[in-house]
Amino acid sequence: MVHKNDPGLTSWIGAALRMRRIAAGLTLKEFGEQVEVSIATVARWETEENAPDALMVHKIAETLAVLPEDFSRAPRVV
Repeated sequence: MVHKNDPGLTSWIGAALRMRRIAAGLTLKEFGEQVEVSIATVARWETEENAPDALMVHKIAETLAVLPEDFSRAPRVV
């Protein structure tokens, strides 16, 4: 499924989310509980079936201790 606002965004968010979730040592279940969504929802984000909305991206970033911009395609200059 393609994100309604950006055709390339869904796959980028999915890959970034999966990488950061695993790096944080969280299972799908643990991460879903922390951001208050189902395991299926997290799996759909990671497998590119769907993408979280902007408010959820902020919650995801807070949970993973990263910036919301880390889920955009624009690289962050450090």
